[in-house]
Amino acid sequence: MFSAERYLARIGLDAQIGPPSVDLLAALQLAHLIRVPFENLHAFHHRGVRTDVEWSYAKVVEQQRGGWCFELNGAFGALLRRLGFAVDYASCRVWEADLADWGPRHDHLGLIVHADGARWFVDVGFGDCCIHPLLIESGERVAVPRAARLDLGGAAFTLTELMSAGSAGSAPAPSEWEPQLRVAQQPVSLAVFDSRSTFLQTQPGLSWTEKAFATRALDATGSRVTLRMDVLRSRDGTGAWTESAVSSSEEWSSLLMQHFGIDDGNVR
Repeated sequence: MFSAERYLARIGLDAQIGPPSVDLLAALQLAHLIRVPFENLHAFHHRGVRTDVEWSYAKVVEQQRGGWCFELNGAFGALLRRLGFAVDYASCRVWEADLADWGPRHDHLGLIVHADGARWFVDVGFGDCCIHPLLIESGERVAVPRAARLDLGGAAFTLTELMSAGSAGSAPAPSEWEPQLRVAQQPVSLAVFDSRSTFLQTQPGLSWTEKAFATRALDATGSRVTLRMDVLRSRDGTGAWTESAVSSSEEWSSLLMQHFGIDDGNVR
């Protein structure tokens, strides 16, 4: 059974946190990004992943795990609703840089939250994403870990971020605006993501089932830690990434527990 109190404890917040507001929304989003990792271990180990709230809540709260967008934003949206927020699930298309085009519909789940007389885009399931709500109006935003821009037009809006091309350990390179998401503004149900979720778990050759990873924010400044199969990456604030090689499966499991509190043996 869904418990808002247990969910709040999972993300390190007290149950008595006040009425809905943008400030509360920002605090909840940041706490979620710090405490609940974006990770693909269920998909990688072919354990099966669902999109319904009952599944996602149990995995995130009771099992102390993370997940991908359908789970994280699905569960977080349900928590926000129980705390009094008006929340719409939003279907997103992801920019595919190699093709210079948008990916398919329902490829990503985001949230549109109504608070303080405005609409805000919120995402706790897109990896190294913006760590606070973005006002849904056209224009640039000062954001963390990087500047963001929203462009409204028709039935959807585009989220673009100022991306640096710098590599780990190097000085930041000149930045360029790069599309991230195309967000449909018409609310949808979680069920519309079922077929895409199944595809991403079963289609051969996709990174979701071939490259295990986990990542989470560390604080409000943009610091982050990311563990992939062969490398641990970390960033202090919005500075350059540092890397260290992961040399064995035993080291991987140890780092997964150290940085994400996940026992790899229980996931397989």
